[in-house]
Amino acid sequence: MVTVALAFLLSAGAARPDTYVTVSGGEPAHVLACLPLEPRTPFILEFINSMYGAPVRETLEYEPVHGISLVKVESPSAGVFEYYGLEPDGPGTARLNRPVGEIRLKSHDYEHHRLTVGDKSIRLKGLVPDGEPLLVSVRSFPDVWSCVK
Repeated sequence: MVTVALAFLLSAGAARPDTYVTVSGGEPAHVLACLPLEPRTPFILEFINSMYGAPVRETLEYEPVHGISLVKVESPSAGVFEYYGLEPDGPGTARLNRPVGEIRLKSHDYEHHRLTVGDKSIRLKGLVPDGEPLLVSVRSFPDVWSCVK
């Protein structure tokens, strides 16, 4: 897992940011994956909603002062929008600006969970055993090597 995360980081090229979307988990909790995050770059969490069995795509943005905010939810399921307490503003899409802080995930099966930042994407399956929690956050690191321990 560390090798995969470092390969993503090293493929970013010579100009490496010091801000990353990180996925942490395990006991004790540690960073399992990081994806470089450029300013004002949306990032996406995709999964299958376990209650409705429908695909969901959450678009998130990070601002240093405000943290992570959920800015768009997409799904073909009306039930998903009810679950979020949203009224779609178009077919299968709702725009919003909801601060979420860190994102805590716990799924009985991470098979359909994917995190995408810019042109980099990782599947969450296999980072921790199914049923164990994951934490998605934005962190700054002084260099690429300190991102994944």
